[in-house]
Amino acid sequence: MSKKTFTLRADGSLLTPEFRVSFPRVFEADEHGKYGVAMIFDKDVDFTVLRKVIAAKKKEQWPQGPKGQYSEPILDGDESQASREELVGKLYINAKAGKYRPGLVGPDKTEIQDEAEFYPGCWARAVINVYPWTFKGKCGISVGVRNIQKLRDDEPLVSHAKASDEFDAVDTSDDDL
Repeated sequence: MSKKTFTLRADGSLLTPEFRVSFPRVFEADEHGKYGVAMIFDKDVDFTVLRKVIAAKKKEQWPQGPKGQYSEPILDGDESQASREELVGKLYINAKAGKYRPGLVGPDKTEIQDEAEFYPGCWARAVINVYPWTFKGKCGISVGVRNIQKLRDDEPLVSHAKASDEFDAVDTSDDDL
């Protein structure tokens, strides 16, 4: 498998190339009962196979074209989330898993159970599927995540300001003593 392209599998799912993990929700569901992960890809990744699968699902679901506001799952970090440093110059996908927790294994295929082992900033790949949706006059194609394999560690991503950057130093010595 090339590290820079999506691979279509016999069952219609896709194996992603490696991506940087952001906002992993794979141990506990969010407030809506959903699991998921944001996948951050370098812009040199070949999205041709994924784009073809998306186009086929779109044509199958809406042969005459989608009605209403339409959403694509591949997002450009330079356009939509420029304030998030880790997305500048990248493409990303917010992949979701419904009520079932995605499987998570390490490079050696052993199950990862420690939350500290799978964190924003590590590298992974995943088995995904695409599906159409319609809700309140909007529609689109989304990405579902079935299983994830952590590939390697890297510096953790921090998408908020560090406390040390938020404050000036304060002199706490007592001048009256």
